[in-house]
Amino acid sequence: MHTLSKLASILALSGLLAACQDEATPIDPKTNASPMYAKGLTLAAPSNTDLVDSNIASPTLAPINTSTDYISFITPLYGEYQASAPQLEQASQSDEYWVNVTGAQLNAGVGLTMSQASSLVRIAPRGDTSSGALMHAEAIAPERVQIQRVSPNQSAQGKAANSSGINTNESLVKSMANADALASAGLTDDSSALQMSAKATPGQYRLQVSQPLTPNANYLVNVKEKGSPYQLSVKASSAIAADAQTLGLELALSQSDNTFVPQATLKQADGDMRPLLMVKQGEAWQAVLPTGVALSSSNAGFSEVEITVQTQVDGRPVQRTVKSVFKSYVNSASIKPEVLTVWDKGLPNQINFELSVAEAGRFGLSGTLTGTNAEGQKVAILRTQAANWLTPESPKLKLMLDPKLIQASGLQPPFELNELELQDQGQMARLSYQAKALTLSR
Repeated sequence: MHTLSKLASILALSGLLAACQDEATPIDPKTNASPMYAKGLTLAAPSNTDLVDSNIASPTLAPINTSTDYISFITPLYGEYQASAPQLEQASQSDEYWVNVTGAQLNAGVGLTMSQASSLVRIAPRGDTSSGALMHAEAIAPERVQIQRVSPNQSAQGKAANSSGINTNESLVKSMANADALASAGLTDDSSALQMSAKATPGQYRLQVSQPLTPNANYLVNVKEKGSPYQLSVKASSAIAADAQTLGLELALSQSDNTFVPQATLKQADGDMRPLLMVKQGEAWQAVLPTGVALSSSNAGFSEVEITVQTQVDGRPVQRTVKSVFKSYVNSASIKPEVLTVWDKGLPNQINFELSVAEAGRFGLSGTLTGTNAEGQKVAILRTQAANWLTPESPKLKLMLDPKLIQASGLQPPFELNELELQDQGQMARLSYQAKALTLSR
């Protein structure tokens, strides 16, 4: 009889722990003498540098991950903890520019700007699906490309003095490479390239292709001026709210104090491109979306803003293009501050979270657990990740820990959950990030 009573007690305790693990149902904390117990804790208040927004809304685009399976991963970590905050801004710079042209324009002649000698000119065929089927432009033989200097009183599309329209004087091309040669170097888009000579000094030029091309075929002409002192740089947010009507951009052209009016284009993940109005605000620029145009048409992939600047620096014409890539997202969920922790023999076993969820979707949590060594330093123990399908009626998600791994580390309290990140996996977007989220106290 005594044995049956003891077995009944164990089963009852097991039932309570199972409910805690599966549903995060609060139970009374047990003493440290008990094998397992639960304790409610509260997340730390977000700092000014954390990414936290409690205002939630339903996503506007179809999710790309609709798996309903719960998954959990634990990765052991070692050594002194080094925080790795997410990059909320993207910075890039460019010593090149590119223009999209048609076969008809290449046959007629396209204007180019060069700010230094020995520039590299590349012509790449591009695909087009506007007809409903994919049409890929044909490759161009580099020997059928001519580049001539344009005099100040002559337009890039205008004819030269001779009847052919091509300057037959000294060649300004030092070397050339066809599609096969570039493919062997890893560039497999059927491009052709020409290296300009040292005599191709700064100025305006005209590129013309004598090879007959399909008039509406699409091509990319890319001019790169390696080592140029004139670099166009951009800095912008890497994640932007889907309902934003403007994009903030910081632009600068090195070695120049010139004022300029940039041109900008929004390129969405599906290839759709829209021009953007650029408005100067203080030292920064705002790219304004056309009325009724969304930042993205799909949760798959990234969108980008392409900015082109044309100016004069010390009498030299300078043209540059730079890109800024971003992820458009809707803040579809947030983490509630009250959490339930489960302990095993005095060591943390799991953390149960409850979320505010705008609508059903797949969400993920991740974080890094740290302990303290004898010198008082914060040391990494493990990284934990979990994901599941959540609904407004069932919004609970647990992050598993590993008491055996914690014990083997030899580290002591305080244990902390750092880098707590919430992701909407249907949007493939980060919704929140908290550098120091929770101190795990018994």
